[in-house]
Amino acid sequence: MSDQIKFNFAEIEQLLWDAVIETFQQAMVEILSMLDKYLMATRDKKRYEYKELKERTYVTMLGTITIKRRYYWDRDEKKWVYLLDEALGLKSRDQVSSCLKELVVLWATKGPSYRDVQERLKELYGYQVLSHEKIRQILLRASDALKDAINMNERPGNKQVGTLFIEADGFWTFVQERGRKTKQKRETHLVVVHEGWERRQGVGENADYRLKNPMYVTVTAGDEESIWEQTRLRLAQRYKNLKDTQVIINGDFAPWIRACTEYFKNALYQYDRFHLKKEVKKVLGGRKKYTKLAHEQIDQNNPEGLLEVMSRAAEEIDDLEKRFEVLKLKARLAKHREALVDYRQRLKAQGLQVSPDWRGMGAAESNVDRFKLRTSKRGRAWSEKGLEAILRMLGLLYENRLHNCIKQLDLSLGERVDTEKLVSMSAARVAKAVGKKVVGIRQAGFPALNRGTQGYAKLFRSILNDYSVE
Repeated sequence: MSDQIKFNFAEIEQLLWDAVIETFQQAMVEILSMLDKYLMATRDKKRYEYKELKERTYVTMLGTITIKRRYYWDRDEKKWVYLLDEALGLKSRDQVSSCLKELVVLWATKGPSYRDVQERLKELYGYQVLSHEKIRQILLRASDALKDAINMNERPGNKQVGTLFIEADGFWTFVQERGRKTKQKRETHLVVVHEGWERRQGVGENADYRLKNPMYVTVTAGDEESIWEQTRLRLAQRYKNLKDTQVIINGDFAPWIRACTEYFKNALYQYDRFHLKKEVKKVLGGRKKYTKLAHEQIDQNNPEGLLEVMSRAAEEIDDLEKRFEVLKLKARLAKHREALVDYRQRLKAQGLQVSPDWRGMGAAESNVDRFKLRTSKRGRAWSEKGLEAILRMLGLLYENRLHNCIKQLDLSLGERVDTEKLVSMSAARVAKAVGKKVVGIRQAGFPALNRGTQGYAKLFRSILNDYSVE
């Protein structure tokens, strides 16, 4: 049998894919042309004077199509119009379909770069659909459209919780600055707010947890107050009675993170365990004995024991500069010794209830890695506007809201549609008409058989007529 069949599964799959795309394109052209004819026949002839047919090209989910639609003089408004464009909400200079824009925004946010999206589209369709700069512009427009609607689907101040967890950290990205030839590094402040943890899968020690209702706030450094002002604004739009809410803050000793306590009445600050151990290990150098002892005291929530270990280590260090570093860290930890104790123990000591589902904090570090993967781990430099846009979209992505937010925007991403001028023709009527006329398909026929000498037409005819492909 293998000698009689001169093609393989991959070739059939590719030919079918090409046929589907071409059929879609032809069907789309037929539908749009039919709607244009419908609008011509039902228009107010006293108002709209037909002038001529003009071509327009659209980039859609399944390739590029070109149609001819009718041009009219609007006697009332004294301007030239395309009734089809107005009915479907198509702007005169907008050549990319709403569905493709939505796909591009999702890919551009999730993927490693704008060029990667460009190449993926090229591989899918066999030619370059959009340039990486066009893809960047689409994401910027989507981000701007979402900026004022960042809390859509939420009633401001409608939800109340007893405790909120805030985890903060920073990371560095390259930012383009006018007049400078070299790339400049800027810190981005990241705040993760959540309501606790919920089990995702597994049981016992093998259980895997995720953050409950996370919220991500990012601000490029420059104004330390800005990050907490924005955080409080976002929280106020979601929660009520924040002044009565217990807020647990986890982070390193960076001044901008500690400033968080000034914005929340019932705030409890905890020094992040990961950063604390990392800093202790750094100042103790290669002294593994004291590093191990210090880490044990941290795990046991024993600030006095930690300070004692650091004192003993400092006594054995001959290098005055290194000894000074150890004593300097010790003095700073002694000043904030309460922050070295796990928040759960501190709450219990205050007589407050602690949920058995509450876990150790440290989500900021893993989330920083996710943001850095897109923004800083590939050496690219961002404009300030571009960085702000991608950070906003990443936050919505990790909140599992990006797809729904894009869906609920106007599908043309910020371009209003005049719903009063939408086509009044029913969907059933369109389907009935298109089903009879699209791409010359005959009832019970197979259109791919009638495509001249194209490869897949020849293939399908050979299969159905039971002879080998030449």
